[in-house]
Amino acid sequence: MTKSATLILLAAVVLAGCGQRKREAARSLQAVAFVTAGRATVARTVGLVGTVQGDLQATAMSRIAGRVTEVVKQEGSYVSEGEPIAFVVNDIPGMDYRPGPVTAPVSGTVGRVYVEPGQSVGPGMPVATVASFSDRVRVRVHVSDQDLRFVRSGTRGEVAVTAFPDTVFTGTVEKTTPMLDQMSRTATVELVVDNRGRRLVPGMAASVRLVLEQREDAVVLPLTALFTNGLDKVAVLDGNVARFRAVRVGLVGDRMAEISSGIEPGERVITTGKERIKDGSEVKPIEAGQQ
Repeated sequence: MTKSATLILLAAVVLAGCGQRKREAARSLQAVAFVTAGRATVARTVGLVGTVQGDLQATAMSRIAGRVTEVVKQEGSYVSEGEPIAFVVNDIPGMDYRPGPVTAPVSGTVGRVYVEPGQSVGPGMPVATVASFSDRVRVRVHVSDQDLRFVRSGTRGEVAVTAFPDTVFTGTVEKTTPMLDQMSRTATVELVVDNRGRRLVPGMAASVRLVLEQREDAVVLPLTALFTNGLDKVAVLDGNVARFRAVRVGLVGDRMAEISSGIEPGERVITTGKERIKDGSEVKPIEAGQQ
C-alpha cells in the first residue's frame, strides 16, 4: 500500500470515528418535550354537585293534622295554582270531619307525591312538589366561603347530567344567598340553565363547573412547563440549549397558567424533562405531541 493510500485510509478511519462519536453524543443527549408559548384564555374553575329544579318550584304542605283521604293529582300530572292535589280530613272527635284540600302553591307539573291515602300528616308536612319548567331550569349548588367571592351574577357555568353524558348544558348564576351556612361554611348559588328540548328534568343530579377567574388574550403555558419546586422559572430553548429563565406567573388555571412577564409568544418552553437538566445543558428537543 502506498503512503498516500495509507493516509487516505487513516483519514477515513478518523472521520468515521468522529461521526460515530457525534452519533453517540447525539444519542446521549437528554430528550425533552417542549411547547411554543402563545396567547389564549386561561380559566380557573371549581367542580360542584347540584340538583336540577324547575324554573318555578314549590312544595304543597298540609295546613292541618289529619289523615289523607284521597290523592287527586298523581306524579306527572299538570295542576293549576290553587287546585287540590290531595284531601286531608281531621277525624279527631269534636273536630270538623269535612276533608280539606291541600292545594298547589304554583301552576306546573306534580313532580313528587310524598303521601298515600290513609297516611297521617301534620301541619307543615310536605304532601307534593310542583315544578314549572320549560325552556329553562335552575340548578342549585353550594359554594365554599373561599370561592364565594369570585361568584357573581352572570358567572358562567357548565352543567352535565348522567342521562346525557355527551352533552354539556350552559348556565349563568342568577342568585346567591347572602349568608353562609354555619355548619358547612357554604352559600347556596342558583344557576339558570338553558333547557330547550326539555331534556333536563327537576330532581336530576347535576355536575356543575363554575368559572371563578378568567384572563383573555394572555400569554399562557401549560402547568407542566412550571417547575414543581417553584412557579418563578421555566426552561427556554435557545436552539438545542436549555436556558433557565425567571418569569412572573399570573392566574393559575385548571390546565394553563398566565405568564405575566418573562416569556413572549413564539418562544419554545420545555414541559417534560426539565427537572433532569441543568441551565446551559444541550438537549434533544421534541415538540409535545410528536414523541
